[in-house]
This record gives sequence, structure tokens and C-alpha cells, in this order.
Amino acid sequence: GNISRRKFIKTTTAATAAGLFHIKCAPKFDTAVLSFGLVAAVHYADKDMRINRYYRQSIGKLEQCVETFTQHKLPFAVHLGDFVDSAEDKQTELAYLATIRQTFSAFKGPKHFVMGNHDLFAFSKEEYLKNCNAPTDRGYYSFDEGSFHFVVLDANFMQTGEAYDSGNYTWTDTHISAPQMAWLEQDLRNAANKKTLVFVHQNLIGEDTNYGVKNAPAVRSILENAGTVLAVFQGHYHKGGHEKINGIHYVIHKALVDGASLENNSFSIVSVDRNDRVRVQGFGKQGTVVLG
Repeated sequence: GNISRRKFIKTTTAATAAGLFHIKCAPKFDTAVLSFGLVAAVHYADKDMRINRYYRQSIGKLEQCVETFTQHKLPFAVHLGDFVDSAEDKQTELAYLATIRQTFSAFKGPKHFVMGNHDLFAFSKEEYLKNCNAPTDRGYYSFDEGSFHFVVLDANFMQTGEAYDSGNYTWTDTHISAPQMAWLEQDLRNAANKKTLVFVHQNLIGEDTNYGVKNAPAVRSILENAGTVLAVFQGHYHKGGHEKINGIHYVIHKALVDGASLENNSFSIVSVDRNDRVRVQGFGKQGTVVLG
């Protein structure tokens, strides 16, 4: 699915301009109060390259990512969805997941698995999370680390409210479900004294594109009303992007799977300073940006 060309040019130009603006004008990033690891779209599979996705090479790239996270003694790591690529059958898919899960488990801290559409090609949500040894059996939840609050969302629901399940979905029909919206509002209210960062696979910007969550405006409005959300981290659109809407930064992280060899790796260390500024320190293709 292609993002419309005009929209893509607009997004990248805006992101580039924003990037330059931040480098020149943003107040200097202070010492990090908290840092964590972030990676998106590993898409591991034992199959040949297609559309610039080097599926098998994701193992080596993720190893490099894990080494970096371990070196920096990060308290936790988040994968932004599409951990595995689709296989013909569930047994093959389970083998892919076991392989890449083992690579990721070399990082000893807690690991959070945001669910992507590809992760549900052969699995139900419960099966996927169970096989990832995820911290919960539900796609959306929240947790605290230091003085910060973190929210994991699940946009793998169709407009009908039905959950994606074992390939039974259209990947462009993506919504945050009504019960989840109610939960999100309550969760942010409960954490009103903490600055918050949000993780979701599909994008809460560009709802008119294939990559956007169709009810994104309603979700953004909940985030804005809370008044505590600093940034939202997303995957799904492999080329990445960054937009600031009503005071909240929406960062689309570039895909790890795209491009051959380690120089085309993509992961980052996200840090927050005492002035609530967020820095995305990118490795490989992922650029570094301070979100002022």
C-alpha cells in the first residue's frame, strides 16, 4: 500500500525542516533522566528478499541492536510491531517467532511487544503475546518506569470492533476499539501526575493514508485532553516520519528490515531530560532528533 506521493513529500519535507529547526533552535538536551530502547519492523522470516526487505538479515541487525541496548544498560526495550513476517502456515510462523524471540531475549531487561498487523497473520493476539513471553496477554496496557508513564496501544481492530485474528483482517482497516478508548481516557486520568509516552504500531497521523488509524483524530483528542503526553512512537510506515500536532510529537520509527547489511540497520535509544524534552538517538538509518 502506498502513501500518496504528495502526502509523503509533504511529510518528509516537514520532517526534514523540523529536524533542521530542532538542531539550530531547540534548547539544549539536558542529561537524560530516563532512557529506553526502541526498534520497529524486524519482519523476521527465513525467506528471500522482497521489496527491499532482507528478512533473514534481521537476526544480525537485531543482535547489534540488543548489544547496544545492553551496553547502555537500558531499563527496558520496546518493539513497535511486525516482529515476524507472514508465513504460509502457523508451524512455520511459530518457528520464525521462536528464532527472533531468542535473539531479542539476549536483552535481559523487560521487553514490550506492540502488536503489528503482520504479527497476527498466523496468530490470534493471545497466541502472539504468549509466544513472545510478553508482560501481558492483552494488546493494550500501561506501565511506569521512574517518574514516567508509558502506554501501549493496539490498533489491530476493524471498524466493526472485531479484533484482527490469524489473518482475518484487512490491514488498512485499523482502529482503536471503543473499550480501549474508554480505558485510555481513564488510564491517563489515573496517571495525571506523570508525563507520558505512547507506543502504537499503526500511525495516529495521516488517517487518510493506508498507514493511518482511521479514528486517529478521536484518539489524538484524548491524548491532547490529558495534557501529559509528550510523544507517540509508531512503526508500520517503513520510511519513517515526524509531525507535531497540538503540542504532541508523533514519531514514525524507520524499519529495521529494510536494506541490506548492518549499515542499513535501524533502532534508537530514546531519552527524556528533566525539562521533559525527548531525544531520539538514532542508529543506522534512523536519524537523531531532539523533540523540542
